[in-house]
Amino acid sequence: MNQRCVLLGAFFLVLTFATAQKELTNRDIWASPQFSAQYVGGLASMKDGQHYTALEETDAGLVIARYAYRTGDNVETLVNGKDLVLPGTQEPVTMEGYSFSGDEKKLMIETVHEPIYRYSYYAHNYVFDRTTKKLTPLSDMGLSKQRLATFSPDGTKAAFVRDNDLYVVDLASMKETRVTTDGAWNKVLNGATDWVYEEEFALIQGYAWSPKGDKLLYLRSDESAVKEFDLTFYKGQLYPSEYRFKYPKVGEVNSEVSLHLYDIASATNTTLPLGTDETDIYIPRLGFTPGGAAWFMRMNRLQNEKLVLTVDLPPAGAVAKLTAKEIYRETSKTYVEVTDDLHFLSNGSGFVLTSERSGWNHIYFVPLGGQPQALTNGEWDVVSVAGVDEKGKRVIFSAAKTAPENQDIWSVGLGGKGLKRLSPAGGYNDAEFSEGFQYFINTRSTANDVPVETLHDGQGKLLKTLNDNARLKETIASFGPVNKEFFQFTTAAGVPLRGWMMKPPAFDAGKKYPVFMTQYSGPNSNEVLDKFDGRDLMWHTLLAKKGYVVVCVDPRGTGHRGHEFRHITYGQLGKYETEDQIASAKWLGSQPYVDAKRIGIQGWSYGGYMSSLCITKGADVFKAAIAVAPVTNWRYYDSIYTERFMGLPKDNPNGYDDNSPINHVDELKGNYLLIHGLADDNVHYQNAAEMALALVKANKPFDQFVYPDKNHGIYGGTTRLHLFEMMTTWLEKNL
Repeated sequence: MNQRCVLLGAFFLVLTFATAQKELTNRDIWASPQFSAQYVGGLASMKDGQHYTALEETDAGLVIARYAYRTGDNVETLVNGKDLVLPGTQEPVTMEGYSFSGDEKKLMIETVHEPIYRYSYYAHNYVFDRTTKKLTPLSDMGLSKQRLATFSPDGTKAAFVRDNDLYVVDLASMKETRVTTDGAWNKVLNGATDWVYEEEFALIQGYAWSPKGDKLLYLRSDESAVKEFDLTFYKGQLYPSEYRFKYPKVGEVNSEVSLHLYDIASATNTTLPLGTDETDIYIPRLGFTPGGAAWFMRMNRLQNEKLVLTVDLPPAGAVAKLTAKEIYRETSKTYVEVTDDLHFLSNGSGFVLTSERSGWNHIYFVPLGGQPQALTNGEWDVVSVAGVDEKGKRVIFSAAKTAPENQDIWSVGLGGKGLKRLSPAGGYNDAEFSEGFQYFINTRSTANDVPVETLHDGQGKLLKTLNDNARLKETIASFGPVNKEFFQFTTAAGVPLRGWMMKPPAFDAGKKYPVFMTQYSGPNSNEVLDKFDGRDLMWHTLLAKKGYVVVCVDPRGTGHRGHEFRHITYGQLGKYETEDQIASAKWLGSQPYVDAKRIGIQGWSYGGYMSSLCITKGADVFKAAIAVAPVTNWRYYDSIYTERFMGLPKDNPNGYDDNSPINHVDELKGNYLLIHGLADDNVHYQNAAEMALALVKANKPFDQFVYPDKNHGIYGGTTRLHLFEMMTTWLEKNL
């Protein structure tokens, strides 16, 4: 009798909990802030390494607050947004970003951001003096907005780019000097980079200050011969407007680049030697060594040769012939990655960088004039290098050491010994270090746990939890979460793959469920991570609640599995990835709880390319596919990305054509939804148009939707809600 009462009580408790759960909708996910994680915003370490600043919203408005690393406590308000008032005005400017001068007595305040491409933007910039509380425009407000405004290391000057020319400002007099004069839209850029450098090399600022702040090294890009692409915009106009920009497609002309040095005292420009007469090259990284020499990275067009060179600069007033000296060379039968992992040591002994030369991505110390010395080794990949703690004689880095789906923070001695994990074990860790690496703020999450921000000392000791996102955790719990489960399997071809799976609530292994596969699959990417996935996680939760088994598998070509696994796709993008996704679907179809006749796949960008290949090449396996902003023919994509993985079209025509979806439309049997933004500057709508034309020619039925004025991200206002509501409804009808 008592046991029965307990069981009945437990039953009613479960029933009450189940009925109390909220119904999850796309409007909850995409049109409300309730699933947004909170983070410490505008975080920046101060030079003393003991304090950091954060941009915060308070009752009095935006402020820049100073915190102590040791305690995590707010110790001072450095800037009140209400003080950012120009002389003769009353309303403060809106602070959208900030940076410190070298002496931290001034701040560069950014306002009125105007996006250009993925990372770049225009803005109005102001100099704020912390002592006098005086706000001064960096340049004439009547002229065009600026780009890339920075202080010199000594804090006496600033530089910026306007209308494709580079400028220097003396902050004592606010006198502006024009460094270059030939900048022009769609012709020449000075100090800023073109579209393809920004997108594929993540290089936006094309200039660097010398350590003493007396010189500027800058990149000049002549894109006059690069062909233009045009986008059409419709909203609110009687006649649509056109935006034309330079976009080098595969095998076409790139910008011709050169490096120049501006000496501020003499106001003279000097062209630097690049160590080659070849002009069809890339300069994806540049800067100054701690000793004051200019350095740059040079790559050939095929990106299978990477060189680091330095140019020693003569003392002021001295005349000497400049020469480029090679200090590092790496070649590959496939390609060499460009990263931000190169760090020069201040004592001039050499530098550290990462390389895949051993078959895995590891850290090397390269003594000047000597051979690279491995600091890490083993069958695991270093993800990135945060920097070199020279006082502690160690390198700080992140790595997928314990498993491909994990990312931990580590340190290793400059002699290659003393490997130590600094972050909590497992999950996905992302750390921001103080100056001097005395402290770090770590953001850790797992696939099923919200991000938690914690404060640690430089050896990894936990000092304080700064933000646990408890509200978000409670919100997710109120809707009834669906957990991800990680799994591994081996395909019929003998390829070991890893994935995650979300099963419907009250999963019954005796039933058969439809499968929704989501993936990206692009080179060196990872979707199978033990990392909180925000709104995508909630959308997949919604689909699981609707009865789908949601699955993600990383195929060959993706990261954290070594050089061979990653580079096998060279010259034939899409071939092995498609084979692996088809093999994954077949493996899933063999599971007793899967309805093998109802397997669908979806992806965005490279993932859309993959889902298009899967529904055609894998027509007998997949019932439905959604392709968002897909590449459908590699001949339409940009030069740097495509040629890195495919070579030139003239040298590899079959590689380009054999794995382009437009050439496989005859094989389509299932349901296909094609989605694209008409203003996509990255993967042009041309890809969707050519796919649609090919499908029509083959008399294949399909569904299509376009988003006018939307770029590759397809967002803004209610756009994401509309997109995901449409995809959800389409899946319910077609899978």
